[in-house]
Amino acid sequence: MLCHYREQQLRGHTTSRQLHKIGETLVKAVLDKNIETLLSYDRADLRSVDGVSLKNPKSDLYCYLFDSDCITWGDGSWRSVYDKLSQAHQLEIKVSVSSSRYDRQLYGNLFFYDASAISDKNLRSRDFLCKEGPASIATWKFRLEGGKWKSVNPLFDSETRDCPTPPEEDAK
Repeated sequence: MLCHYREQQLRGHTTSRQLHKIGETLVKAVLDKNIETLLSYDRADLRSVDGVSLKNPKSDLYCYLFDSDCITWGDGSWRSVYDKLSQAHQLEIKVSVSSSRYDRQLYGNLFFYDASAISDKNLRSRDFLCKEGPASIATWKFRLEGGKWKSVNPLFDSETRDCPTPPEEDAK
């Protein structure tokens, strides 16, 4: 029994590390504005449509990812993923992995944020995430399928635009 528990722990650590590496790749892709790399992590069913959108610097998706000045939704506090990452003094990538009680699949969330301004405690507060998320936190949800992390939502959860879920709540 103890060996099985240890095996699960190691597997969980490995999958978290894999997802963190994806997060590092995504940060570099956003900062370099490397659209091809970003699209390689996009949902397969959205890849071609998103590819077209990202060629238009005034599209909602392009603005969401790269240009805060053209974001037209929200109360004016929304910032692009690029701005959130490039302006962070201490960029942190938090990985939250949990098994769904509904489909028993392993899901992982990536949280990208400025650790000099946002504490771990803040990330656990739904109120904080709702208030500050649009301006200072980027997220992206993945699912482990056949040993590979695949996107559940569009690029950086771009079409969800609601409050990010605190890491602890993912397991519920």
